[in-house]
Amino acid sequence: MGRRQGAKEADLARQFGENLTLLRSRVGLTQMGTAERAGLNRSEIRLLEKGWRVPRLDTLLKVAGAVEVEPCELLRGMAWQLDPPKGGPS
Repeated sequence: MGRRQGAKEADLARQFGENLTLLRSRVGLTQMGTAERAGLNRSEIRLLEKGWRVPRLDTLLKVAGAVEVEPCELLRGMAWQLDPPKGGPS
C-alpha cells in the first residue's frame, strides 16, 4: 500500500484539491462529469478534491484535459520547500 503523507505532501494534496474543485466548477462540471471526461472513477476525483490523494502524472494530465486547462493551472500556488540540512555544514 502507499506510504503515509507527511505535512508537506498533505499541504500539496489539499492545494491540488482546492484548485481542481475551483477549475471543475468554472467549466460547470460535476465530479462525475469530470471523471467521465478524464476516464477515471468518480471516487478518484472525490479523493483528489478532498486532498486525500496526490495524483500521478498521467492522472494530472487527464484531469487537466477534462477541465480544459493546462496542467500548471492545477498546480497553482504549489511549491516544494527544502528542509534545512541536518547537522550543519560538513
